[in-house]
Amino acid sequence: LDLLINRTNRMYNLIQGILDYSRVSRIQQHRQPVDINAILKEVLDNLNPPPSIKIDIPQSLPTIVATETHMIQVFQNLLDNAIKFMDKGEGQISLKCQQKDQFWLFSIHDNGPGVEEKYHDKIFKIFQTLKPRDQMESTGIGLAIVKKILEKNGGAIRVESQPNAGTTFIFTIPIEEQNDA
Repeated sequence: LDLLINRTNRMYNLIQGILDYSRVSRIQQHRQPVDINAILKEVLDNLNPPPSIKIDIPQSLPTIVATETHMIQVFQNLLDNAIKFMDKGEGQISLKCQQKDQFWLFSIHDNGPGVEEKYHDKIFKIFQTLKPRDQMESTGIGLAIVKKILEKNGGAIRVESQPNAGTTFIFTIPIEEQNDA
């Protein structure tokens, strides 16, 4: 019975993930000024990280022109992965942001297990996971959604990581004037 319930939940999560992935390019959503500070507060409230994980976020982050639900998905997926895959008793996650040319450059770094270089491209492909499903429940869709959202909005994402040295996801979002939205 437990096996049946687990597989039903896995199938539900997989279907939801596929729907989310297909919606990114199929549905045109309204772009508007989005306060990243407010988004992160909502995301962290939803994720409710354990007290053993410290998350450092700058006091002042930009307001960007984007689709709010897409930005929630980007930050939620990246922070959720950093929390979910943390293998240290004392986890550390830090977010940074700077302006670089015509882009906002964000980075999310964690002190988790890291990812071997041979998997750096694989993790952004749909249905790809690095751990077997019986070790870690994951649909393998989250990072594919993040990549699709960022690319659809003129940005990009990459990963810097080595085993036992943590992981840094670096992504860009074009700077647009708020009155152009």
